[in-house]
Amino acid sequence: MFIRRSYLYLLTASLRLVASQSSTAPNLTALYGPGLSLRAEIIYPSDPDYSADITPRWNLYDAPTYYGAIKPATDADVQHVVKVSAQNNISFLATGRGHGSTSTLAALHGIDIDLGNFRTIDLDAENNRLTVGGSVNFSQLFEPLNNAGKMLPFGNSRCVGLVGASIGGTVGNMQGILGLGVDYLDSVRLVTASGDLVEASKTKNADLFWGIRGAGHNFGIITSATFHLHDNVNGGMLTSVDLLYPGSANKTVYEALRTYDDNIPNELTLNVAAAYNATSGQGIMVVNVVWFGPEEEVTQHIQPFLAAGPTANNTKTVRWTDWWTVANFGGYTSPTAPDCTDGQYFNSYALDIKNTDPAVLATVFHDIVEFSKANPGFVGSFGIDRYPEAVTLSVPNGETAYAYRDTKSQVTFQSSYHPNSTLNDAANTLFQNARSAVQATSGFDHLAVYMNFAHGDEGPAVWYSREKLDNLTRLKREWDPKELFSFYQPVPLKYP
Repeated sequence: MFIRRSYLYLLTASLRLVASQSSTAPNLTALYGPGLSLRAEIIYPSDPDYSADITPRWNLYDAPTYYGAIKPATDADVQHVVKVSAQNNISFLATGRGHGSTSTLAALHGIDIDLGNFRTIDLDAENNRLTVGGSVNFSQLFEPLNNAGKMLPFGNSRCVGLVGASIGGTVGNMQGILGLGVDYLDSVRLVTASGDLVEASKTKNADLFWGIRGAGHNFGIITSATFHLHDNVNGGMLTSVDLLYPGSANKTVYEALRTYDDNIPNELTLNVAAAYNATSGQGIMVVNVVWFGPEEEVTQHIQPFLAAGPTANNTKTVRWTDWWTVANFGGYTSPTAPDCTDGQYFNSYALDIKNTDPAVLATVFHDIVEFSKANPGFVGSFGIDRYPEAVTLSVPNGETAYAYRDTKSQVTFQSSYHPNSTLNDAANTLFQNARSAVQATSGFDHLAVYMNFAHGDEGPAVWYSREKLDNLTRLKREWDPKELFSFYQPVPLKYP
């Protein structure tokens, strides 16, 4: 059984928090101004255009705090900021699309290196290559990839940054047909802790490239990345089926989901979402089916869910780029969905599973519904995403630092509410208990979690697995011995 956080990990995290805090804000203009290019900007929270010029943060839960932001315009600017920060013991965080939500970020009190100027897209369809700046998000690529007849694994939120998601793994609805996004990464240009600009690939700094593919947030600031592409599957079309159920059907739905534990077509993804409807005072469930095949064939592959008696069925066949706007009755992934609304107070937990236990899941569903009834203003949901794993497993486990290729489903517990310490403590207890209950029958003999979904309390052996952690700590000592890049799911210098 893994210990979620060792004493050493807790101690080093506490020391990092103390070291990152200072009672006096530094003069960023005096420190950083000399050496920046003309297009680079230094922006203070007191500046009237601060919120307009800086990429807004999606989540305010356990958010970092900043003296101000520096918006570099060139790689040399990023190098300069890293060097000056290291020389003056100023903590920093490089941000792309502002979607990192782990609680480990709360330890940062320093500066934001806003990569908002790094949004270039260079698509070479003939050679199946895509090079992007460090702050490009998924939705920016929809049109150019679609026009070129190409695909790349994306996550289930179109607002997330491609690079940040990919160096963690990128799981999502395209995983069954394409595999993980991290496996499409060919090379990166990054600024290291020494301020050097280096390239990492399978032939250059290969050890570092191994670590970047799964734990890349720990080794530098990626200013550009190159991916290889996949030709469109099914002519670039998918069928999205939304099935709506009353909360009373939850165990039946989970029993239907269990039938896919050992056998699921690569073309099929199942997204099961449960929530509390404050208007009706009851729980509800939505199953979104994603099928990369002929529409007329989808029905035969989802018979267990049809037999569960949905009260509504919404089926649409669209370009793969349109799934984000048609799925889940517009309630979870529409243009106004919470995943694309900035400035929320969003608390989430997650874990990986290989087995579906309907009894345990039904109990968790009941507990979340009852908690929601008792706490008006608490908007919670409970999701299970079943992604086919065959293509993911076709890449050898040792190829990258990504930890859990044998995962079958991603489980998430999510909530948003107005900041309230009492409710926050209660919500944490609710979700921690739910996570433990599901983990006990997960098929893993320890807690396993996709690091980009992690709450932050799990510790490095859970984020990266003990199997990968020895090599990651060695790379950390080599490339970031002063732990400058240690605010997002940090790899320690030594473990345990």
